[in-house]
Amino acid sequence: MTPPDRFHSATFDSYVPSTPSQAEALSTTRWFASTCRDSPSFLEQMKRFAGLSEDSTPNGLYLVGPAGTGKTHLLAAVYHALTPDVACAFLHSSTLFRRTEPPAAFAHALADQNDVCCLDEVEIDDPANEMRLVGFMKTLAARDVPLVATSNVTPETSLSTQLSSGRLHRFLRSEFAERYRIVEVDGTDFRRKEDVDRSGEGWIGPPKHTRSAIRSVYQDVDGPSHWGSFGDLRRRSTEMPHPQLIDALTSVDHLFVSDVSIADTDDALRLLRIIDVLYLHDEAPALYFTAETPPDVWFAPEAHAGVAQAIAEKFARTVSRLYALCTIHDPTTTDALAQKSS
Repeated sequence: MTPPDRFHSATFDSYVPSTPSQAEALSTTRWFASTCRDSPSFLEQMKRFAGLSEDSTPNGLYLVGPAGTGKTHLLAAVYHALTPDVACAFLHSSTLFRRTEPPAAFAHALADQNDVCCLDEVEIDDPANEMRLVGFMKTLAARDVPLVATSNVTPETSLSTQLSSGRLHRFLRSEFAERYRIVEVDGTDFRRKEDVDRSGEGWIGPPKHTRSAIRSVYQDVDGPSHWGSFGDLRRRSTEMPHPQLIDALTSVDHLFVSDVSIADTDDALRLLRIIDVLYLHDEAPALYFTAETPPDVWFAPEAHAGVAQAIAEKFARTVSRLYALCTIHDPTTTDALAQKSS
C-alpha cells in the first residue's frame, strides 16, 4: 500500500502553491505529519484513553477541491514524510470499495499494521460505497489511526445528503466535521499548464481532419501500437474483465483511440476507469485520440442531475488527467490541427 510511481518523489518541498488555499493546505498537511511523527507521552496516552486530553489534533484531514490542484501530491508527501519511521498505508478508495469483507474488518486489519492511513480520491457518489466509507472511517477513529483523505466533493454535497436524511446524512454533516479537519484546496488545474510533460496527443474537430492527423502519427511511431475506435474500446470493456482489458491496453507502447464520444453514464465510467489506470500505471502507453468536441463538454456536470451529475463531477478528474497525458489540438484555440493535417 504505497503511492503510485507518478508520486514517488512527491514531498512538501516540491509542492509549489499557487493560491492561498494551497499554501494553507501545505502548511496544514506538513503540521499534521509532524504531529503523527511525535509519539505522545505515557501521561498523554492515558488522558486520551480516558477522554481527558486537550489535544486539538483531529482524527484526520479531508483535502477537498477541484481536480489538478495537488491534493494527491500532498497526500503522498504525508506518506513520504512518515515512512519508514511511522507505519503508513496509502490506498485508493477503489481498493476499499472492492473489498469483499466488511469495511470494519478491513479497517481493523489495516490498523493492525499501520499507524496512519492515506486514502486517495474518496468518491462519495454511491450510497452503498458511502456506507462502506463511514464504517471504515469510524473503525479507524476507534482504533486511533489518523486518516488523511482527498476528494473532489465536500461531504455536504455527497449523494446521500441529497437523497436521505438518515444515519449517513447525520454522520456526514455532524460527526464527520467534528472528527476531521476539512481543508479546501482550490486553484487552476496544473495538469493543463504548458510545461507539463505529455507523451500523447489528441485532436478535436471534424473527423475528416482529425482522422488524417491521428493516422499520420500512427504510421510514424516506433514500437508496438494498438489502433481502434472508441466503439471498439467500449465493446472490449463489456466483453473482457477489467484487469484483462488493462493488461491488453498497457502491453503496447502507443494506444490510438478514434472518435471518442460519451453517450451516457456507462460510457463515462468506462472511460474514467481506463484513464485512471493510464495516468497512474508505471509503464502506460502514450495515448492518442480524436473527438469532435473538447473533453470538457463530453460529460459536463451542468448538463446532468442526480446520480448522473455526481458521476459527471467525478468525470472532471478524467478530463484533467487526459490533459496531463495528451497535448490536445483544438482548432478553436490553436492552429496545430491545421499544421498537422497539411
